[in-house]
Amino acid sequence: MTPRTNDDLLFAEEPAQTDPGFRSDSWKVLIVDDEQDVHESTLLALNRERICKRRLSFFHAYNSRQAFEILKKHTDIAVVLLDVVMESDHAGLHLVKTIRDDLGLLDTRIVLRTGQPGYAPELETIDRYEINDYKSKSELTRNKLFTTLTSAIRSYSQIRALELSKKGLECIIRASKELLYLRGYNEFAKGVITQLSGLLHLPEEGLVCVKKCHSDAIDRSDLQIIAAAGSFQRHIMEPLTSIGHKHIVESIFQAAVQRKNLFENDSTCLYFSTPDKTEMVVYLAAGAELQPEELTLLELFSTNIAACIDNVTLLEQRHIYAYRDQLLDIPNRLSFLQSVESHLKRGTSNLLVVLIDIDHFGALNDTIGTENGDRLLRLIADRLRQRFAAQLVARISGDTFAILGDKQVLTPETVSEVFASQFVCNDAHHSISATQGRVQVGQQQTATEVIAQANVALKRAKQTLRSSYQDFHTDMLKETETRVHLLQNLRQAFDHERLFMVFQPKIDLRSQQISGVEALMRWKTDNGKFVAPLEFIPVAESSGLIVPLGDWALRTSLASLAMLRKNTGLDLNIAVNVSVVQFAHPDFLRMLDDAIAFAEVRSEWLEIEITESFAMHDLQTVQLLIAEINARGIRISIDDFGTGFSSLSYLEKLDVHCLKIDKSFIDRIHESAMDTRIPESILRLGQSLNLEVVAEGVETEMQAQWLKANGCDYGQGYYFAKPMLPQALHTWITKHIAGRPAK
Repeated sequence: MTPRTNDDLLFAEEPAQTDPGFRSDSWKVLIVDDEQDVHESTLLALNRERICKRRLSFFHAYNSRQAFEILKKHTDIAVVLLDVVMESDHAGLHLVKTIRDDLGLLDTRIVLRTGQPGYAPELETIDRYEINDYKSKSELTRNKLFTTLTSAIRSYSQIRALELSKKGLECIIRASKELLYLRGYNEFAKGVITQLSGLLHLPEEGLVCVKKCHSDAIDRSDLQIIAAAGSFQRHIMEPLTSIGHKHIVESIFQAAVQRKNLFENDSTCLYFSTPDKTEMVVYLAAGAELQPEELTLLELFSTNIAACIDNVTLLEQRHIYAYRDQLLDIPNRLSFLQSVESHLKRGTSNLLVVLIDIDHFGALNDTIGTENGDRLLRLIADRLRQRFAAQLVARISGDTFAILGDKQVLTPETVSEVFASQFVCNDAHHSISATQGRVQVGQQQTATEVIAQANVALKRAKQTLRSSYQDFHTDMLKETETRVHLLQNLRQAFDHERLFMVFQPKIDLRSQQISGVEALMRWKTDNGKFVAPLEFIPVAESSGLIVPLGDWALRTSLASLAMLRKNTGLDLNIAVNVSVVQFAHPDFLRMLDDAIAFAEVRSEWLEIEITESFAMHDLQTVQLLIAEINARGIRISIDDFGTGFSSLSYLEKLDVHCLKIDKSFIDRIHESAMDTRIPESILRLGQSLNLEVVAEGVETEMQAQWLKANGCDYGQGYYFAKPMLPQALHTWITKHIAGRPAK
């Protein structure tokens, strides 16, 4: 034992601290020495001292094994006062190696003490094991011991501050990145609680409030809870005052009013704001006594949170733009698809998707103007949402809406009821109808398939009858696939010149002479089979291919007419069918002029056949177009007259030249059962309006004689001649018609 000196006895009566390690505001010091006197003298010298504004807490070990166990449990020990010689001559040096290499405690400062100068370590040993100081026990009087420990603790504090800053910055960067990608204020606010709790080492028990008004004078009711964790979760999206804790309400309110952080013994309130005046208060249900370096990190973290709030605002707006219809403030197509996809994954049954297309909205929009058209769409959307409040209503495209909901609720009748009463827009009353395409959700693989099937049903309903509905069935897919396949083959046939024109003579029933021909398009496949016009013309119309097809047919027919007139010397005209799509094309008149110039014929030789349904579609537009055509000297006839919804008032206003009786009515004229009511009506109508009448599909002599006797002007059909290629027609004219009456 080393004899005590007078310096030792100066503080021998001071009590030792026997319950260390539980003071969070103290520096932890481990004394490792096999002599009890050393422990007692160190305690007496330093027990009541403060270093860097903190008290000291001491741990005691009397050999390397005890020291190892303490260090393994308490990794935040600031200084180890270590004896070199204990159970062995180099026990202290071996423990240094264990502390640094095995336990990985690189921040802890190690001060070697020895009572035997001969055992002092070499300089290379001190460097190798990162020993921070070396003193002999005889040197360490009270003042020198205080000085040595102060130097070691200051060094430890600086290292820990740097390490804390490093980890804190890493935490801030990681937290900022995580918060940045949280969509919406609720998720973002939950993330703020998590990140702050981690940064301040507090439990995740708290809530986040936002200030609903932007004025300085606020009330407690102006604060709303947007996120919560722990026992506060049930109060999400409620006013702050609903939680029933006056102290919490007051703390948050004061932080919001004073616009600053508030640290109390049992709670922490943090205030955040952004340049766009978004204000947020985070309440954590635990007190946090922070050191200066931790406050600096919190300030930096707060700056990052403020930046993240701005980013979340931007992301929230982008999310709204991506999933919300900006005009109608209802879900858009993308949002609707996600909802359907979600139900498909859950296997929800009894769900129906209804596509609703507003009938003739394009024409109405052109009439009332885009601004009023938008107002009308808002009225429709509002009425759909009111009627089907429990279902999902979205806009899929321009004037097409979609509803996802219970099939017991979404009956055809309930949907139609939405449009039963008029819509009032700017004091104007609009009667609107809608067509429905309906499909049950369940058997499809994706939401896109659901919408596609509903769209197939909608198209079928629109083709059948407007303001009706159609339920999807699998046969429709087969028909659609057939149409797609047919369209592909039609495009190839057109590109490879597999389409051709044939011509059927039109006979004057009084003179039995040929007055002209009708041009008809034909398609012969590579294997020699013919595809009927009734099959491929509708496909061409729906795809838009009919426009270039029609232009080609017009040019080819006029060129054939020019050659036929030249070869026969007859004053013939030609009738060419023009599709609804082609007739309505904005460049139709230009294409008409170009075709006449291309064939080098006179416009008076041409007769255009349009369908009755299109003639009745948009009277004003059709009138203007017919006037332009008449100005060129081109004749116009109404094809398939009697098969549509004829209107005498409309027909009187159209400047046309001819009516063509559809073959289906001519077929009723036969000896066994005569049904001539419609042909007779059309003939009388034509006579009263001074229009020529042509009968199509004349196949018997009786039909020809009846038509002649009842005043029909012209006839065409197999009774006279089949449609023929130009060369065959020329031969037929030469042998059978020219100069002689037909049979």
